[in-house]
Amino acid sequence: MTVRFNPKGYKPTKKERIDHNIDTFERKVGKALDHLNAGETTENQFIHEINVAHGNYKRNQRAIYNSED
Repeated sequence: MTVRFNPKGYKPTKKERIDHNIDTFERKVGKALDHLNAGETTENQFIHEINVAHGNYKRNQRAIYNSED
């Protein structure tokens, strides 16, 4: 296994962090929808999963915009 050494460390830009946050939200909503369509969750569980994903998205967006980049 090769270990790469980066003395400065990589920090993603705000745009990259925002894009990743959006992708994560879309992935979680898609997964919740797949579970609902497969009959693995109830409508209330689906709504709860969407609300949790949206809350996480909003919290992360605030953290990104308030960061000192």
